[in-house]
Amino acid sequence: MQILKLKVILILGLGFILLLPAITSAQIKFGVRAGLNASNIAFENLPDRRERFGFHAGLFADVPVVSTFMSIQPELSYSIKGTAFEYLGNKQDLKMDYVDFLLPVAFKLGPVDVQVGPFASYLISKPQYTTYNDNVLVVDAFNKIDAGLTAGFSFNFNKLLLGIRYNQGFANVSKDNAKLLLGEGKNSVGQVSLGYRFQ
Repeated sequence: MQILKLKVILILGLGFILLLPAITSAQIKFGVRAGLNASNIAFENLPDRRERFGFHAGLFADVPVVSTFMSIQPELSYSIKGTAFEYLGNKQDLKMDYVDFLLPVAFKLGPVDVQVGPFASYLISKPQYTTYNDNVLVVDAFNKIDAGLTAGFSFNFNKLLLGIRYNQGFANVSKDNAKLLLGEGKNSVGQVSLGYRFQ
């Protein structure tokens, strides 16, 4: 799985380098976006899981590749993910703070952008997990690097945009010291956002 993560990060880096000539000559637009996250982590052994709500906020660019039809839209954002669960009547949140780098390709269909591409994430918080049967506190239980696929739509209203997308992680987020308790789990995040594109 570590090899998969490294491959995705290398592909993201290589793609950015290959795009540099186009970026230097393209009519680049920049923008900001922020919105709501509904996230979950499909841990095999975690009981009564449900979505955890958080938020995301970041900066993006729109780099034309094929005139007004296709562009690359790199984005750097802060995103709160995780999952919620209940055990023995106790409602708990597992909160995980990430920095996301997304590199979707956008196909422009009139006022709508259809976006799909890879992303890489870095865990900047240190979430802990407590088991309730023996009160064991598991520290440093989660891998720092995640990678996966993002897909969604943006509806453009002049400088404003409304975005809807889904990010699916491909990497197991639990380390060996947590895998026995939680099992394997992968990030999944639905996002709704509002954005502003500078002209």
